[in-house]
Amino acid sequence: MLRAANRIIVLCLFLITPLASVKAAPDSAVGVVKDFQSGILEVLKKIDTLDVKGRYDLVAPLTKQNMHITLMAATASSPFWRSGYNAQKADLVGAFHRMGASSIVTLFDEYDGEVFRIWRTRKTSGPTVLVDTKIGNPKDQNPTEVTYVTAKIQGRWWIIDVIVFGGISEVKVRKNEFSAVLQKGGLDELIKVLNVRADRLLSGKEKVVVGSK
Repeated sequence: MLRAANRIIVLCLFLITPLASVKAAPDSAVGVVKDFQSGILEVLKKIDTLDVKGRYDLVAPLTKQNMHITLMAATASSPFWRSGYNAQKADLVGAFHRMGASSIVTLFDEYDGEVFRIWRTRKTSGPTVLVDTKIGNPKDQNPTEVTYVTAKIQGRWWIIDVIVFGGISEVKVRKNEFSAVLQKGGLDELIKVLNVRADRLLSGKEKVVVGSK
């Protein structure tokens, strides 16, 4: 069985508290990452009392509050996104978010005292700020490093990408995975594929594992 810390790595890749919708918007790059990590940790602490649907109901608003799902979906589906109409884009954002959140909740089934620690921030030459974090059990000698790419958009901070294993970008991974689907049937086909995947995950018919696509 994969350790809970390893599953957290992957849940951070997917785009992602019931009170999230009424919380004040984060006022810094560190703030948005702290909000996201704190929310994930609270879900993990309740894992023994929640079924898949219960986990989803907590994780879905958490990801929507802290991750810029529209930007991530647009980048991952580019260049097809640019030619889509508004209703189609809205459906894609919804499906992208739904699949991401439902993927998260199938990745973990236990809490082993994991903690999140922010250890540095890095400014880039562009508009983004990188927030480097470490995740693991307090006893771990080599906690896993996860970097959140953040940006201030329309007056507030958002997570716009996640980097693991020293350089693997979540958005780029999704873009590569979506390429064949988009070539086959455009945005409508991708929306269908993402919603079917989410349905299977939430029904328990499928479970995401580390290394799966």
